[in-house]
Parts: sequence; C-alpha cells; structure tokens
Amino acid sequence: MSGLDTYILELLYSSRSDALVQLLTYVTQFGSTIMIGGLALALGLFLMIRERLSNFAGLCISVMGTIAVVFPLKELVGRARPDVIYQAYLTDGFSFPSGHSSLSLALYGFIVYLAWKNFPRWRMYVLVGLGTLVALVGFSRLYLGLHFASDVLAGYFIAGIFLFLGILASERLSRHSLWF
Repeated sequence: MSGLDTYILELLYSSRSDALVQLLTYVTQFGSTIMIGGLALALGLFLMIRERLSNFAGLCISVMGTIAVVFPLKELVGRARPDVIYQAYLTDGFSFPSGHSSLSLALYGFIVYLAWKNFPRWRMYVLVGLGTLVALVGFSRLYLGLHFASDVLAGYFIAGIFLFLGILASERLSRHSLWF
C-alpha cells in the first residue's frame, strides 16, 4: 500500500458522514456483478435481436474481457482490503483491482459509445450522465473504505483497455456485411 493510498483512505474515513455512506452504498451497486451482469445481458440480447452483431461482439470484448482479467488478477495478487475499521460494511474477496470500478467503466463506457454512434442528440447527456456514474462508483468504493485508490485506478485502466478493444472490434466488424 502506497503512502497516497493510505492518505486518501484516512482522509475519506475522517470526513465520512452517515448520509453519504447511505447514498454511496446505493450508488456502488451500479458497479456490482449482479447489476452489470444483468444490464450487459439485457443489452446483449437487445443487440442480438436488432442484429447488431458487431456491437454485440464489442460489448462482449469490453465486459467479458474485463471480467476475464480482473477476477483472476484479484486472486493472483491477493491484496487484502483496507482494515475493517475503515469499511462502511464488510465484504469478502480481494481488493486489487476494483471489480466494481472496472465493470462500471467496461459496460457504461460501451453504452456511451453506442449512444455516441446512434443518438447524436443525446450523446453529451449520456456521456456526462454515465461518465459521472462511473466516477461515482469508483469514488464510492474509496469512500466506503472497501478499496484503495490504486485498486480503483487499476480497475479503470484494465477496463479502459478492453473498452478500447471492444470499440475497435465493433468499428472494424461493422465494415463487413456479415457483422452489420
């Protein structure tokens, strides 16, 4: 754990309020595996029904690629979560990298891409709204004392790579008639 990790953890813990803990406990659920899995499944089915196979492939690369790296990496690194004194509620599993942060960027980032391509009038609203949500999910993990800052940043970094690869695949595959 770096000095910056400790500083941020202690700063947020010392300024914690019950009302914000309650709000951010709700917000953090937007990055949970159940929420992300359900939304990704619904979006994937929608894309398949609409025969948007290139977008479906991109979604799979973004979300499933992130999952395929983040969860094995958690086990491999085995970094403990912050001490229980800092945690707003107890959770299991390892800390590095943050699954909530990475999954939120992987899915919501891909939704921003889809909106950017297909709904020009809504693109800025979706970008700001979902960008704020991704940032709040990451912040919630820090504020609730469930992760260190480096966990969240690593999660965003990994998801950013797979989001980029998913968008790249979607763009390239859309040029071929088979993929639409």
